[in-house]
Amino acid sequence: MDKGLYMGVAAMRSAEKRMEAITGNLANASATAFKRQGTVTRAFEVGTGDKKHVEIESKHATDWSQGLIERRDDPWSLALDGDGFFSVETPTGEAYTRNGTFHIDDKGELFTSEGFPVAWVGQRGRVQATGEAITVDGTGKVRQGSNEIGQLKLADFADRDQLTVDRQGYWHARPDLAPKEPTAVVHQKALERSNAQSIDELVGLIKVQRSFESAANVMKSIDQSYRRLNQAR
Repeated sequence: MDKGLYMGVAAMRSAEKRMEAITGNLANASATAFKRQGTVTRAFEVGTGDKKHVEIESKHATDWSQGLIERRDDPWSLALDGDGFFSVETPTGEAYTRNGTFHIDDKGELFTSEGFPVAWVGQRGRVQATGEAITVDGTGKVRQGSNEIGQLKLADFADRDQLTVDRQGYWHARPDLAPKEPTAVVHQKALERSNAQSIDELVGLIKVQRSFESAANVMKSIDQSYRRLNQAR
């Protein structure tokens, strides 16, 4: 019965981890360029002899699949189609995002909606607020009329699962994380939608709740069996 208890507890922990990921996905289903979180579960044996039992470990994993691209009227709304990130300058170093909701300040410099400067290849570009129309091509090169201002810095990594995300949704890479040539194409006047679908997440939530209830019922049955065995006769 000890093994049954271990398995029941492990199953409830796994369900709790999946539920945590799903609730986060539901909360961000309308967030620009959000990447949904799934869970990866593995089983392994611990202990020896009579104490040997199976443990189940679950951890979050990011679904990097492409979100739908929607058209916008703002020339500084930029979407990425493919693998890669926009690079952003933050107080703690370079960070990465797929949310291309950008704007220019009164000096003509490009910033994220949180106020972080967008990184450029080489010298930071600057536009004239009253100048000609802005165009951004698929590689991230920015032009104002016929004048080339510069190129937005894109980045990618060989193992994106090693990236960590902060509370504002920016991804961060360790210094030793191997870079990779980005293949993403930049779309101007467009934004990438979240790849989390509310209906799918709600269905998943129902399944997780049933899984949790099943594990709880197993625990309850084992507890009742222990009580019967320990009753005075």
